[in-house]
Amino acid sequence: MTLQTLSLSSIEPVTIADNREEITFRLEDGRSLTQKIAPTPKAKLDKLAEALASLLSPPASTSAWSSTLLVRSDSPSFGTLQWDLDPQGDAIHRHVALSSPGECDKLVQRIIAVADEMNHHPHIAREEGGSCLTITCTTHRPRGLSVRDTRLATRVNELLAGIRVTQPAQLTAPSRDLEQLQKQIFGQHARMIAINRQQITEALESCNCGPARA
Repeated sequence: MTLQTLSLSSIEPVTIADNREEITFRLEDGRSLTQKIAPTPKAKLDKLAEALASLLSPPASTSAWSSTLLVRSDSPSFGTLQWDLDPQGDAIHRHVALSSPGECDKLVQRIIAVADEMNHHPHIAREEGGSCLTITCTTHRPRGLSVRDTRLATRVNELLAGIRVTQPAQLTAPSRDLEQLQKQIFGQHARMIAINRQQITEALESCNCGPARA
């Protein structure tokens, strides 16, 4: 779920049901959105909900970000300013669009260094020679989304602070319009997430972690 165009309520913005299977987002306009979540067995739900409230919504004040991070509203980007909760509820993803492949190389190395320090590693999908990344945080054993994942995501956010992560997307065909460009971006998001989910499946098989939680 992405909340990039929505604003969370200031009162109990995120709650996770006692059955540990549903997460509810309370919006500023009074609406509520509910989806599946799959936390790790021992994850403290209050801490997980608090962290997700911050990670899944864009910065509260965009004015301080606009000069370096945001692009014009008529220039869609592969990159996002917030994390998205996977429909399966067991992972969070963030998309990043940088200015060059070289900048991507540097960012990946910085993320790896932080992950090594935390002894907890994300999955990173990148198209060959491209300047876009999709970063996925999830836990293999025990399977699910953990507070540790949110801590890693927060550290990644710190690395991205001050970097323009929403470089405008380029049309694959000059004749395409804005709506087609947005569809192109959504399709690329889906492909990159699929790459990371395949990496998760392979990691589970190699470490005998068992299947992902239903």
